[in-house]
Amino acid sequence: MEMRYKPEELTRLPRSVRYERGKVIMIDQALLPREFRMIELTTVDEVADAIITMKVRGAPAIGAAAAFGLALYADTSKAKTKDEFMDGFYRAYDRLKNTRPTAVNLFWALNRVKKLVEEHLESPLDEIKSMIVAEAQRIADEDVEANLRMGHYGAEALPEGNVLTHCNAGSLATVQLGTVGAVLRVIHRDGTLKLLWVDETRPVLQGARLSAWEYHYDGIPLKLIADNMAGFVMQQGKVDAIIVGADRIVANGDFANKIGTYTLAVLAKEHGIPFFTVAPLSTIDMSLKSGKEIPIEERKPEEVLTCGGCRIAPDVDVYNPAFDVTPHRYLTAIITDRGIVYPPFERNLRRLFRKE
Repeated sequence: MEMRYKPEELTRLPRSVRYERGKVIMIDQALLPREFRMIELTTVDEVADAIITMKVRGAPAIGAAAAFGLALYADTSKAKTKDEFMDGFYRAYDRLKNTRPTAVNLFWALNRVKKLVEEHLESPLDEIKSMIVAEAQRIADEDVEANLRMGHYGAEALPEGNVLTHCNAGSLATVQLGTVGAVLRVIHRDGTLKLLWVDETRPVLQGARLSAWEYHYDGIPLKLIADNMAGFVMQQGKVDAIIVGADRIVANGDFANKIGTYTLAVLAKEHGIPFFTVAPLSTIDMSLKSGKEIPIEERKPEEVLTCGGCRIAPDVDVYNPAFDVTPHRYLTAIITDRGIVYPPFERNLRRLFRKE
């Protein structure tokens, strides 16, 4: 795959999360679009809280932030012995692991650092600390490279015209560029993206607050719609493709993404519109056979009962799943950082991993 563009040619946004010795620096996404602010976190607890409260969100960005949390522990630990350091390391690992249950990148990144440490337990403590920091940085750098590849692969798959997206799988959901965001930025640069439809994405409004903000920031032509308008826009013939991210893809091609994705997939099939999901290999969980096995996070009722801090409903019972599962039969293709996967997904995903 030839990379026609560099990351800095596709976005003006900085990395959403990065590490400097003794601090994790990230865009506070909870403040957008009202305020753009970089915050500095200096403890593992602060990093864990940022993941839980969605100051950082999006599966790849969560994975990088968690890895940086371990780097932060390594750089700030006061442990005098290796045993004492490792006790603290496992506490930090558990604290970060228990923040959110659905995004597989969180566990992938933490386990990657943990595996490296456990393979080098005989090394001097200073070397182990340096390994942790270097590995976390590699995870972040690899995410940017993977996004760039997905952008170019996706540009090969999507038809020219108008594209609809849901939630935020852009720069803010990754370290930089995005999964969906990279594809959109490449086809915008190529001139084949005519208009981007952005779902608002209730109840937390990641489409309105984050996607509309970042794509407008980068000059991509867009129109924002309420979630329940998407079907009518399709019926009017104003959508040529739908592209969404994924928080976990399983062995048969079923995938979990932000609540509302399944609805779009059903509507796309009804209207004959190609439907794509975009994710790096780290989002694909081959240990699960179908989407029925994906754990679905349920969030606080306040997200549904309020909007922008204002109460919009009476005090009633609320069901607030953060994700839904789209069966693979609705998918046209899965765009990954190692190529485009078409049906049959179970066979072709296995082939993809065998190549790796």
